[in-house]
Amino acid sequence: MIEKSKQINRINNFDLIRLLAALEVVYTHSQHHFELNGGFLEKFGRYFLFYFPGVPIFFTVSGFLIFWSFDRNSTELVKYFKNRFLRLFPALWLCLVITFCLLLIDYHNNIFQLLADKSFHVWIIGQLTFFQFWTPDILRYWGVGTPNGSLWTIIVEIQFYVLVPIIYYFTQKFFKMKLIPILIVALISLLFNFYIGQFDEENIQYKLGGVVVFTYLYNFLFGVAAYLYWDKIKKIIEGKFIYWATAYLIYISFFGSYLGMDLNSYFLYSFFHFFTNILLAGLVLSFAFSFNNLSNKLIKHNDISYGVYIYHMLVINFFVQRGLIKDIKYFILTFVFTILLAAFSWFFIEKNFLKLKKK
Repeated sequence: MIEKSKQINRINNFDLIRLLAALEVVYTHSQHHFELNGGFLEKFGRYFLFYFPGVPIFFTVSGFLIFWSFDRNSTELVKYFKNRFLRLFPALWLCLVITFCLLLIDYHNNIFQLLADKSFHVWIIGQLTFFQFWTPDILRYWGVGTPNGSLWTIIVEIQFYVLVPIIYYFTQKFFKMKLIPILIVALISLLFNFYIGQFDEENIQYKLGGVVVFTYLYNFLFGVAAYLYWDKIKKIIEGKFIYWATAYLIYISFFGSYLGMDLNSYFLYSFFHFFTNILLAGLVLSFAFSFNNLSNKLIKHNDISYGVYIYHMLVINFFVQRGLIKDIKYFILTFVFTILLAAFSWFFIEKNFLKLKKK
């Protein structure tokens, strides 16, 4: 067991970080799909919020927290996967129920035509399992053309969950040189990411590569490596958020805003994309362990971040389907309704199912 030698503060800001990351995704998608271009919202997103992308932050945080969780129960694989299931699927299935109802309400032809379509049945099965990223043509009529495009990350997270026990095994096997397997896998991930990024967005390799774990595994491994070497790196992380934030802001201001360089991308087209992710990972972890009680004071252990992430596109699609765009009030209402849905999901669904972890 790795964790015994570690002194990791359990009072941290990870819940708050996940919420902020989810809200960043809502902001980006809302501004884009509501076509709010040229004004303050677009400029704030392009020149500031763009450099704090929610999905890579989620992946890095997941690497740290999931590996930490597995380390505490490394001999109980059934418990580990049960806990991961309870975290993901109850809210995801509620999301499917809401999506199903909205699709039926807005279907322009005979509802029975939709219900009888085989591709619709396959889509339902995909939403219930781990193929949430696939959308059949029969559902392209709704909203932006896909019922809930944000759910492509679910299958990536599930692949992370499966890989954690394997990574853990090799870090134990090479205990004195545990960084070696991490570096090897990270290098494979970086090369795979670079390879997939060379294809056009409409290419099948690009689409499939976008949901394969190796494309983003290096982000996850940032968190894993930070956990494994926490005792060695915490002196430059804990309580150092101001320093990390200052360095990051100077970096994005000079190279991004002043020189106009492309610093942020899911795909690594240049060294700057990789370097930005490293700095962002350090910034995120530093915030997690600075002002440690901030998260508890603000959200009091109520983690609605997952709900914010999985429900927001339903709200956006509801507005877009009705042509309610190009108006800031729909942007604001998206946040309001998304947070209300996420709060309902947390207090009535997720929280109750998470209690089953202890049973």
